Amino acid sequence: MPFLPNEKELKLPCAISRGRNSLLPILLSTIILIFAAPLLGQVSVEGKVRVEGGQVPGVGVNVRIETEDGEVVAQSPVSSGGGFSFPSIKKGIYTVVVTCEGYETARQQIDLTLGPNMVISDVTIMPSREAKRLVIKESRTDVQAPKLARKEYQKAVASFSSKDIDAAQAHLEKAVKEFPCYARAQTDLATVLEQKRDMTGAEAALRKAMAPECDPDYIDSYIILGQMLNSQKRFADSERVLEEGVRRSPGSWQFYYQLGVANFGLSQITKAESQYQKVLELNPSPPAEFHVKLCDVYLREKAYGKAYSEMEQYLKAEPDGRFAPKIKNIMQEMRTAGILNQPAAAKKEQ
Repeated sequence: MPFLPNEKELKLPCAISRGRNSLLPILLSTIILIFAAPLLGQVSVEGKVRVEGGQVPGVGVNVRIETEDGEVVAQSPVSSGGGFSFPSIKKGIYTVVVTCEGYETARQQIDLTLGPNMVISDVTIMPSREAKRLVIKESRTDVQAPKLARKEYQKAVASFSSKDIDAAQAHLEKAVKEFPCYARAQTDLATVLEQKRDMTGAEAALRKAMAPECDPDYIDSYIILGQMLNSQKRFADSERVLEEGVRRSPGSWQFYYQLGVANFGLSQITKAESQYQKVLELNPSPPAEFHVKLCDVYLREKAYGKAYSEMEQYLKAEPDGRFAPKIKNIMQEMRTAGILNQPAAAKKEQ
């Protein structure tokens, strides 16, 4: 009788995606944790895409790595936080190309021949000439903030651009001291504090940003707080925050993505699946890791055929991604065990 992987083994490649979303929204530049050491002679390229002014970009942002001859060696949509990650790029000189409808194509050259095993390449995209009028409008507290607070915030943005996180934090703290209800500054300060593992301070800043007397319609604060609470496995708290965010912005797919994480953490598997299906309705091309999370749901439901399909989708999006080796192994085990009815899976075994 062929070996049948037990449920724990089947869930392994997907379950490791739970908890912290590896690409949490951090303004302009964040040193992201290295999840897997790159192969010999290869480099991990990670970074963030931001809209001019520091906002997290919306749906439809694509990042690709091109050789000097214009050959595409890797590409991927950005995560819900605007992040991108290419774990295994052969050393060489490349161009990071960022495209998004309504924005100018951004290009940034990177030299992977020298230096560390991980390169941070943060890219700011500018609205196209035709779309200038569609740039994200100011929030309530952006307008209310006094001149000194706004000046300190702009200094923080400049510090982020030069990757001086400590200086950025200092300027943001001055901005919110001058105007505690400055939602954008409080939210960006929270991302810095979270990066420095000050979760209490980060949560306080986010809750101040969304307070009724401040700016309860500043959507970024809900998304970031929901992600942070999920990373701490405070799933019930996260669910409450995210549901309020959905009420205020029902068309934002990122809320349903994080609600799926929270529901799964609460063992509300049917609800988690429903949230992830809503993500697909709003964003047909979600981040690659989305397929790993949906795979986890299907494995819990013992819907192995659907889980297998999600693994295929992940490998299509990130054939050399950090989950790829374990996913390939589990797919082989599933085929060997004969527990699939998918014709595609059967063909792969031949």
